[in-house]
Amino acid sequence: MRSLRPLLLGVGLAALSTPALAADTTTFNVKIIITKACTITAAAATDVDFGSALSTATSPSNAQGTITAQCSALTPYTIALNAGSNAGTANDVTTRRMKNTNAAVTTNNFVGYQLYQDAGHNTVWGATAGTNTVAGIGTGLPLAYNVYGQIANPSVNNAATGSYQDTVTATISY
Repeated sequence: MRSLRPLLLGVGLAALSTPALAADTTTFNVKIIITKACTITAAAATDVDFGSALSTATSPSNAQGTITAQCSALTPYTIALNAGSNAGTANDVTTRRMKNTNAAVTTNNFVGYQLYQDAGHNTVWGATAGTNTVAGIGTGLPLAYNVYGQIANPSVNNAATGSYQDTVTATISY
């Protein structure tokens, strides 16, 4: 019996060291669907602030702000700016105007202005696709766009003294 023990132990160890005689495999997929997306980052937007101007000023008053868009890579988009909440004619970007924030002022309470895509104030930034909107293709990274404002001739408005404001909505379509 003693001589059988080393033999059985050897056979057992040999069985443990021999490779498996059977195996099985399978495959599986790893998936995701990326959908396109675009946002205008409100936190990164800056106002178009003309500061202070004399009511008798005859030279243009200029200001600049920014809006930031972020779109999925390779996603085409356009950015539109509406006419503002005080436009002379609804949806008409040629009649943008700021209103005096003092409710008691009822006459001479508007100041006309315009928003442009370029620093030279040549291309109005509006809301008509293919005409006066800004187009781009997404990179996945935030991209800041300058908004150039101009009051062509402040004295033409014959505005009452006070603070003036308008609210413009930027819309990104993709």
